[in-house]
Amino acid sequence: MRKNGTPFFQEFSEDVSSIKMPTAFTYPFFYEPHQLTLKAAAEVQNYLSKESISHNFGLGGAHAHLLEQGKMFGVMVVLNNAGNMGYLAAYSGKLDEERDTQYFVPPICDIHAANSFYKKGEAQLNRMSAEIVALSEGSGYLSWRETSVARISSITEELAAGRKRLRKNKKERQLRRSVAESTLTLPAFTQFCEELASESISSQVAFKHHALSLKKEMDSLQKDLDKKAQDIAQIAMDRKAKSNLLQREIFDQYKFINAHGDYEALSNLFPDFEERKPPSGSGDCCAPKLLQFAFKNGLKPICMGEFWWGNSPNKEIREHGNYYQACGSRCRPILGHMLQGLNVEENPLQSWGNDLSLETVYEDDSLLIVDKPAGLLSVPGREIEDSAFTRVLERFPLATNHLLVHRLDMSTSGLIIFTKTKKANKRVQRQFIQRTLKKRYIALLDGLLEADEGTIDLPLTPDYYDLPRQLVCHETGKVATTHFKVLERKEGRTRVALYPVTGRTHQLRVHCAHHEGLGIPIVGDELYGKRKERLHLHAQYITFEHPMTREIVEFSVEPDF
Repeated sequence: MRKNGTPFFQEFSEDVSSIKMPTAFTYPFFYEPHQLTLKAAAEVQNYLSKESISHNFGLGGAHAHLLEQGKMFGVMVVLNNAGNMGYLAAYSGKLDEERDTQYFVPPICDIHAANSFYKKGEAQLNRMSAEIVALSEGSGYLSWRETSVARISSITEELAAGRKRLRKNKKERQLRRSVAESTLTLPAFTQFCEELASESISSQVAFKHHALSLKKEMDSLQKDLDKKAQDIAQIAMDRKAKSNLLQREIFDQYKFINAHGDYEALSNLFPDFEERKPPSGSGDCCAPKLLQFAFKNGLKPICMGEFWWGNSPNKEIREHGNYYQACGSRCRPILGHMLQGLNVEENPLQSWGNDLSLETVYEDDSLLIVDKPAGLLSVPGREIEDSAFTRVLERFPLATNHLLVHRLDMSTSGLIIFTKTKKANKRVQRQFIQRTLKKRYIALLDGLLEADEGTIDLPLTPDYYDLPRQLVCHETGKVATTHFKVLERKEGRTRVALYPVTGRTHQLRVHCAHHEGLGIPIVGDELYGKRKERLHLHAQYITFEHPMTREIVEFSVEPDF
């Protein structure tokens, strides 16, 4: 394959001049791959299929003995200075492949290069970690600490026993005084009382001196324990400070250029950098690599796309060959800078709900039930103000703090409950918490499901590298349960009724798509399946106890698919 003078610039193997170029660059967070992107991706996929890379994608072949790991790849169609069209290819993260092939663009920053500051800093951190382990887990320290703690415990018990003896002796003296008072003459009784007082003083003084000695020993032991713990804690704090400094230096090695030619360090692109570090791998995804190489080498970006190659990880939902949007948590802040000065498509989500109507299904003095269309947010988003909530709030401005009860994904249509009063809000929310409120969703699956009905139990946790995506995690995930029942099988698709027991984010979408669930994504699911005109998921039915009348009410609206 010819390079036409520029390293990593790949010419198309077939004529693409008849394909009309897009008028603006791809909006990376929600897109349909352009025809040129599909052509470029096909050539990259052909390259990957040759097994020239020593990596196991889980597709069989010569490298099946290596660790199985699918990977995200990206392509960017570009024009060079001579006006020739070609494409660049990249992968997210790391990949074992020959660097001299000049096929995949290089990383923005290779922090693992030999003798780099990272290696030196990492070695220093490892030494400090070893010192902490040696100090806190060494046999000498543990034995000394155990002996010291045991002695402190023994002294504490001895002091408690001494005080108990003083109290017991005092009671005995009181009893002896009482007996003597009734049997002795006054002079003899007076003499006896003086002897009792002397005995009391003598025993208290003796205990006091012994207690002071014990306390001195205990304080010394505790001081030594505290000092040792402080020394270990100080080393740990020093290590954390050095780690944070090294992390900052690493992030500052990532300097991203935009279409204006302006550079910005990674740490400056995350506004809350000091409180919460960027997710691991930020800057190593396809889109930043491709844009960085294009801008630095005078190539004009035309369009791009990212696809998954290989088997899906256990926790994620990735389908071999599917296209996916750029990740939100890692790439959105970076691309917000890099795309400046480039003519980019508008975010289609910003205008999706503008021409959609919010239909009222039921209304009384305490409740408002609406049918939210797909494409309209339930509540305002980071970039989009229009939502079901804001529209309802315009009608009931005094109900600001108690309108919202629950929400649906932007892509999901169907029934949403709003409450007009604080009392109604609390009573309906209580039913959600206690799971006495029942809902039924209708979904169209993009394949044929064999089972007729059943239950899915898959715990979910947020994918903090790519929010709002969710992961299946049996270790840290929250319990998520869904019942399902097949309604119809037709033309290679399955219509199902879904009954969520819990209400986790993206629960139904993940439970349908994940291989441990139904294993078939919902039609139109851009996150866990393939994008279509809409997500075919609809909140069709809901029943609960009316917050004021206490009667059981139920509402239903049929989907438009």
